[in-house]
Amino acid sequence: METFALDVELVGTYPPTECGLATYTSNLRAAIAGTGATARVVRLVDAPESGELSEEVAALWVRSDAHGVEAALSVLDRCDVVMAQHEFGIYPGRDGEAIVELVRRCQRPVVTVLHTVLAHPSRHQAAIVDALAQGSRKLVVHSNAARCRLMRVHDLDPGSVAVIPHGASSNLIGRSSISSKEPLLLTWGLLGPGKGVERGIEAVAILRRQGFDVRYLIAGETHPNVRAREGERYREMLVDLARERGVVDLVDFDPTYRDWPSLRAVVRSASLVLVPYDSRDQVTSGVLVEALAGGKPVVATAFPHAVELSQTGAVAVVDHEAPGQLACVISEILSNSALYTSMENAARTEGARYDWAIVGQQFAALAQEALQPPNLVVAS
Repeated sequence: METFALDVELVGTYPPTECGLATYTSNLRAAIAGTGATARVVRLVDAPESGELSEEVAALWVRSDAHGVEAALSVLDRCDVVMAQHEFGIYPGRDGEAIVELVRRCQRPVVTVLHTVLAHPSRHQAAIVDALAQGSRKLVVHSNAARCRLMRVHDLDPGSVAVIPHGASSNLIGRSSISSKEPLLLTWGLLGPGKGVERGIEAVAILRRQGFDVRYLIAGETHPNVRAREGERYREMLVDLARERGVVDLVDFDPTYRDWPSLRAVVRSASLVLVPYDSRDQVTSGVLVEALAGGKPVVATAFPHAVELSQTGAVAVVDHEAPGQLACVISEILSNSALYTSMENAARTEGARYDWAIVGQQFAALAQEALQPPNLVVAS
């Protein structure tokens, strides 16, 4: 595949913005550039910033600017292919509807990556996805569960939807940054209600009562939006819960911002990764795939992406709001060396599929496909 002449512009949040989508956009841009293509970003921001443009950032889309779409299009219409990252609410307008205007008016082929696929969208949310499908050469989702849901909820041409896994960086080699005499459970990511950390703490308490101490590390800053709305109330509630359950000595909070190498060293330290999200709808989890790329067995609540990956043997799923079941599965995995090794090997095998270099090649190939004229139906 020749990609040397390809010029791709991505649209979405981007560092230094702190969110999962920004991290994804950054990694995807680098992965596409790694194929030999030119890859830059139109970055969503709340307000104009000084010194914001670079070799990576071609333009800003300022949410508060009524002419933000025009500013973005002035750059996008000069590239070969546009890759828009879609999450409800990150773009201006109701449910982030401004992305529809951008896709409709863009003069270049558009590939839209759907990071969320809702099982029960509102009429307006469904109309946005339908409009994006109509205006895009291809929609991309990160899991088969996401594709199945998308096809079930929306009346789309099956050929218009591609599955490309969420990328991850192999994390099998290097020093660990944390030592613990007890097995170390890890949940990481921006913290806020819905992460289900309460159930993890409850499980640690149940295990202690059974005579099995494990350490539980909750790593990550409070989500900026949560902090702006309610400060550190959620984290403080979790600390209080650990104290009430008698496991405050086993539950550690690391609220510091960690750069990527530091975070990877924390992941390498874990015995087991917990993904105890409250959501029953999540069809993509970046934390989940990063855990597998680190060769870590995972215990997760039964959200769709976790259920799909449980078929690999690397992920054990438990019911939501079931800390007793969570404790039972954690104990079973950590007490059975053969099971642990089997899950570890399965994680390494599955995680290799997510290497960003492979994902970058898949997106570059999709961009090349998007450049081809749409198939013409010739009347007989």
